[in-house]
Amino acid sequence: FIHESARARDFEMAAIVLVLQSSTTFLQLHDMLACQRTCSRAHVKAGGVAPPDLATVLASKERLIKAHQEDVELSMRWLSDTLSKKEVRKLEDCPGALSSVLDKSLPGDYGWDPLGLAESRMHLLVYREAEVKHGRLAMLGAVGWPLSELLHEPVAAASGSQSLLQETDGMAPSILNGGLGQVAGWYWVLVFIIAASTEIGSLSYQFDGMARSDGKPWKYNPGDLNFDPLELSSLLADKWMESTDLPDGYDKLSMIEDIKFNIQTAEVMHGRVAMLAITGFALQEALWHRPVVDQTPIFFATPVWRLFGDLLASLHSLAFS
Repeated sequence: FIHESARARDFEMAAIVLVLQSSTTFLQLHDMLACQRTCSRAHVKAGGVAPPDLATVLASKERLIKAHQEDVELSMRWLSDTLSKKEVRKLEDCPGALSSVLDKSLPGDYGWDPLGLAESRMHLLVYREAEVKHGRLAMLGAVGWPLSELLHEPVAAASGSQSLLQETDGMAPSILNGGLGQVAGWYWVLVFIIAASTEIGSLSYQFDGMARSDGKPWKYNPGDLNFDPLELSSLLADKWMESTDLPDGYDKLSMIEDIKFNIQTAEVMHGRVAMLAITGFALQEALWHRPVVDQTPIFFATPVWRLFGDLLASLHSLAFS
């Protein structure tokens, strides 16, 4: 982005350079004329052919000067067009979120879309559906990853069996760490069935909802699978209402809706943090080849779990000795 002062300075510098070039050309022409006169006189005295007259020489130099002036004008015009094109680039012209699409009506919507992926409302809803689902899986993974590394020794010691993490040196099985082949096949089949049924149900809710609404407004909430067996959302909203005073001009139903909106926002934000965390776990172990619970034991109380595993192993050996 070029400011007005910078643009004026560029024009001044270009003009100075061109003036200096023009002055230099004029001086060179003057020297050439003087030299030509001296050489012509010497040539005539020596009996040579007479040189062209002064009018012819001046006409030739005039054509040269005009050509140089035309070149300067073209150069100035090019500079003017180039700088003016750079000047019209503004911040609002840069790619980014569409305010008409990201209107902050969804939980966790802060209008941040630097690549402009959400080109329409439908794009936004589909991306939010994927974000919520990935966030939920990441939250489960961010908990399960360190727990598997902390509990594999106590569980193996208590059962007297071999740990599944022995092949990966205590690291959670993953694509980068390996060890996925040790997991039973029935587990992958069960995971596939659950994931497929969830996706089929959510896709039907997304794309067939309008047709099934029978002309009524279709209210689609991305990520809402209508699964809350413990009614935690309503329970948290009620507890929130009991612990706060109702603002003036605010009815109870609107307050409850805002509280549920905040709960959904918290889920989205925790999911985003969990996606960063699970990515960090995978990269840390792939680069340093150590369990993440051993790299940062203060966060996971790793020594306590190690002591617990040794205690269970001792109890198991005493019980079956």
